[in-house]
Amino acid sequence: MTEVDDISIAFRPYVETIYTDLRLGLCKSKIEIEKIGSNSKGNHNQFRLLLPYCSRKLKWEVIFDSSVPWFAPDFRFDDDSFFSNVDEDFIEKSLPSLAQWNPSNLRSLNNVLTELICFYKTYQVKKLNEDPNSRASFEYNALLGNALTTEEDVEVFVGNHTVEFLIKLKVDTSRLPEIYNDGINENPGIDTALLLVRYPNSTNAELILSPFLTKVLGNITLPPMHQNGVLMDYVPLVTEILNKKVQDLLNNDKLKRELLAQIIVKYEGAILEHDASSVALLFEMNDFHWILQIDIGLQFPDKPPVLTLRSVYHCTSNYPYRKPRTKVLPSCPYNNFEGYIAQQVEIFKTECKGTSTQPLLDIDN
Repeated sequence: MTEVDDISIAFRPYVETIYTDLRLGLCKSKIEIEKIGSNSKGNHNQFRLLLPYCSRKLKWEVIFDSSVPWFAPDFRFDDDSFFSNVDEDFIEKSLPSLAQWNPSNLRSLNNVLTELICFYKTYQVKKLNEDPNSRASFEYNALLGNALTTEEDVEVFVGNHTVEFLIKLKVDTSRLPEIYNDGINENPGIDTALLLVRYPNSTNAELILSPFLTKVLGNITLPPMHQNGVLMDYVPLVTEILNKKVQDLLNNDKLKRELLAQIIVKYEGAILEHDASSVALLFEMNDFHWILQIDIGLQFPDKPPVLTLRSVYHCTSNYPYRKPRTKVLPSCPYNNFEGYIAQQVEIFKTECKGTSTQPLLDIDN
């Protein structure tokens, strides 16, 4: 947070709140801050914010006045026509956090930026509809007639030669944290699935998933969007594909839990430990003790569980990193599980005794 630390202490609390709390746009990315100006004492009272919007980052400058630190900041936008014809009445009505700036509220700048982004989005939609006969304008208004999509679900950007739509897809991910509960804090935006479409090249639609969904769903190949296709048909199609993928994962997880439950019930007395995707069992056969580790991966049942044998007595000889002797088994037949394991344990026992591995325990004393 070097950029924040360099901000003048009078304004630093507002900026710290932006850096830690504010998430703008459909992608909910963290705001980036760049320092660009300072006063005579070297403290920065002017900085640039990089705000996520559509596929780009808006570069807006925030300028505080050190001589009157209780005043609202000024703004300089990267689009000269934005905010150019705004009067005091409009600010009072549409930007109340700016018109009634509260210097004692650390979220004041957050609130102003949130209102400005809403106004910027309205400004872009107005630019889009200046040519009601354009293909992009038709697509946008037709899409909003779909029950799946509202104005809040679409960001619009009108450039010199292209128009961009960033569309939030209604994917039900509410139950995924029950399955994939690791890494959520590091990968926020668990429900974020976005579709980026550019006109006139709408056939190059791009799916943007949050880091969490990318991890969970893997690579998703979008169906082609034909030149004469329309968004109001394509968005529900992609949404259905993603929701089916999520449901398949939930169904697979149910099968995994059922398999683990069967193993735990059948071998209750042998359980060393277990969690939602694995179990470790301690067995003895012909005076040889061994551990069976069963790991059921995310792709189950398409990919079978991984079975690992681990000796209680023997370890590898890679000093000083000696570890218990293990053996990962090939895929086992479900119809002869116990017979297969017994056969593999005998082979593993012979391998352990016949190699130069060191014993974990001196079983002769």
